[in-house]
Amino acid sequence: MSQWQKLIQKILEGKNTSYEEAKNVLFHLGFELKIRGSHHIFRKNGYIKNVSIKRRSQLLPYQMRDLKEILRDHEY
Repeated sequence: MSQWQKLIQKILEGKNTSYEEAKNVLFHLGFELKIRGSHHIFRKNGYIKNVSIKRRSQLLPYQMRDLKEILRDHEY
């Protein structure tokens, strides 16, 4: 199993995920980053939902839900 697959599995299982891991996943899926104050907003052309993540060591529960939803929408 590749590192990418392990990371996806970790996120889908709801295990603690860092901001850097989330950022790498979103960049891999084609999202762009816009920074507004302490919020880092990821958006992608053609995808209706933007994701706002504060830079911290671990994602908050609602951020994990958003990340899982994006992975499911991208068929992971």
